[in-house]
Amino acid sequence: MRPALTLRQTFLLGLGVALIFFYGSFSWLTFPIIHYGGVPAPLAYMLLLIPAFMLSVFFFVFLRLAHWGITRWGRGGVLAAPFFWVASEWARAEAARHGWNVLGYSQAPVPELIQIARYTGVWGVSFLVLLASALGVFFAMRAARRRTRAVALIGVPLALLGIVFLLGRMARPLEEAAHDASAVRIFAVQPMIPVVGRGAGLRAPDVIESLNRHLRLSERVLAEDEGGQEPRVLIWPESPMNLSLDEDEAIAAYLAEFSRRHGIYLLLNHLGRTARGWHNSAAVISPRGERIADYHKIRLLEFGEYVPGRRFFPFLKKIPALAGDFVPGTTYTIAPVGAVRLGVFICFESAFPEIPRALVRRGATLLVNISNDGWFGPTAGARQHLQHAVFRAVELGRPLIRVTNSGITALITPYGDVRAETPLFQEATRRWRLGYPSASLTMYARFGDLFAWLCVAVSLGLLAWGRRRAGTA
Repeated sequence: MRPALTLRQTFLLGLGVALIFFYGSFSWLTFPIIHYGGVPAPLAYMLLLIPAFMLSVFFFVFLRLAHWGITRWGRGGVLAAPFFWVASEWARAEAARHGWNVLGYSQAPVPELIQIARYTGVWGVSFLVLLASALGVFFAMRAARRRTRAVALIGVPLALLGIVFLLGRMARPLEEAAHDASAVRIFAVQPMIPVVGRGAGLRAPDVIESLNRHLRLSERVLAEDEGGQEPRVLIWPESPMNLSLDEDEAIAAYLAEFSRRHGIYLLLNHLGRTARGWHNSAAVISPRGERIADYHKIRLLEFGEYVPGRRFFPFLKKIPALAGDFVPGTTYTIAPVGAVRLGVFICFESAFPEIPRALVRRGATLLVNISNDGWFGPTAGARQHLQHAVFRAVELGRPLIRVTNSGITALITPYGDVRAETPLFQEATRRWRLGYPSASLTMYARFGDLFAWLCVAVSLGLLAWGRRRAGTA
């Protein structure tokens, strides 16, 4: 059985799939470029063609490998497609330096289908989706009658996903932990500070106004507290407020007094300053008014927080980053809060599994992702961002608190359930009581992308075996 696809046709098909995929799921990238970068809309959409063309190479590689497998083994070759897909998808993530919107993230709204991620990471869910499709195609190709083919094409994938769904349902707890076992109380503030202008963000007078909005919402949510002996953590999001605890001593002193007065741990975003330069940072202030932790964002957003290539192309020095020019951090910081250990990461670091994984391996029992998704406007960006965070909670078996400036703020359980999510572009507050999170490590926390590596190894093995058989035929 030899599929009638030439090399050129395969390339064009891969390019077409890539363009549809990126314009369908990455179009939100143009929003900040147009509205905050001052780039005309037609040019912004043309610029999106550049990554689409570059990343289409990996779609082409997958299609070429799948074509080769079916050519070599006939119907059975389609069953190699899940291995080829994960291998090419993992290669895309490594080459592009982030794996935003790999196929497995599409299943985040169905927690029952993603429990395998605690063993395989998101790659196992991508594999599952491709396997269901491949099995349907395989049995449809074997069926002699047209009606039987249609049943196989639809029924086999549904049967496989149904079995996985039931196993996932069995893996999730039947009821919530009792409140009297709570170890920490979390208070989240979504202040809805508008993103304005180009460059570093808000002007000095707006910092005080924005800080007052944070404080007003904080006072309100703290007043709703029912009391208790557990530690209390108030979380502010990443925002364009641009205050600096290292540069503004008056604000630093006020926030220290605020923490002492309310007896809380305050986790907030600020502009950190070290000998290396400015950082996008998250600080934790204790109930005694002491700063007990500082995390400097490690994975910066290209063109948002730095401009890549400036060392090689001097003309790029004239182009400012949208949110400000920062230097990356190097240390994974853990903040002790009573018996709980907080691991904080910032914004789109949720798309990098290695960052929260490193925090968990250093002892984090509760993960916190602070973000400012206001840059994306009313696009799919905020929802996609949330779906990446869902996988980090499941992969690592940790509750994850996501606190944003403009939505979506939510609690994500270690089983991927999203609780009490806030609406977009509205002021909101949330409060939760959490029991002592487990300190045990999932298989993914221990071994990382081992499953993806296995798919790469199997793919290379299939290629070697197929070529050897061809050579001896």
